Amino acid sequence: MNAKILCGAAIAALVASAPAFANGGDFFEELNATWSAANNADEGRSYFGFVKDTKGKIVPNVSVSATTASGSTFVVQSDAHGHYRIPGFSKSVDATKVAVTCSKPGYKLVARDRRIMRTAPKAPIETDCILAPDGTGKPAA
Repeated sequence: MNAKILCGAAIAALVASAPAFANGGDFFEELNATWSAANNADEGRSYFGFVKDTKGKIVPNVSVSATTASGSTFVVQSDAHGHYRIPGFSKSVDATKVAVTCSKPGYKLVARDRRIMRTAPKAPIETDCILAPDGTGKPAA
């Protein structure tokens, strides 16, 4: 019986020490990974976020594109957790004017939630996409 109590206490301690996740990811880990890689003198702010449906469920394998005002585009695919990361364009690009869009066959983009940390000018920009079925009932060909 003591072994059960000890095992339960060990599991509770592990759960209590787990990091807190916002939007299904660790925002501070994202910041750390981005800022430590941001020492490249030519690289501007990066972009990251999550893709979910209107009920809050993750939508994996979504095409996510970031397009500058001059028309340069960088495209990535979200992972199985709906997370994506896009590296920064050059520092000459105004990161606040980069448009991030998400698309997947069978879905339509219904909303984007963009967060910019104004107190930290080099912080990555988070843009979460909300998709809804497009009504066709099947992915587009």
